[in-house]
Amino acid sequence: MGTQSNAGVQFAIATGAPATYNAAGFAEQTFATIGEVKTGGDFGKTFQVITSQVLSRRGTTKKKGTFDAGSLNLQLEIDPSDAGQDAAEAAVDSDADYSIKITLQDGTVYYLRGLVSEFVTTVGGPNDMLAGRIKVDLQSFENATGDEVAAIKA
Repeated sequence: MGTQSNAGVQFAIATGAPATYNAAGFAEQTFATIGEVKTGGDFGKTFQVITSQVLSRRGTTKKKGTFDAGSLNLQLEIDPSDAGQDAAEAAVDSDADYSIKITLQDGTVYYLRGLVSEFVTTVGGPNDMLAGRIKVDLQSFENATGDEVAAIKA
């Protein structure tokens, strides 16, 4: 497979949890596309590294600790009639995890879970569009086979 651009990437949000934590379970959810997204953010596992130094060795021992699933920082242009933006704005007042769907240009889909921790509006200058930012702090979750994952690729 070759490289691809980000043009055409879509983000969507769904309330509730999937019936099963696999691609089929997520696909059954009703997602609202978040319109006017300009940039997305990072997702995937980032591990903490645990280090240890003991007197009998000069070298440092390193092991993987816990991982963080990342966060999405969606930069967007505010559209008051956009259902996905409305859903994200409502989600910021909830303590529940939401399902996120990212569809790449080539049709590859990623499903993630996270807390919508930020929805802000940015008023810039007279030659700027009304902008906003949605932050989704991603959670790890157990997939249908019991593995702890940061995302499911469909």
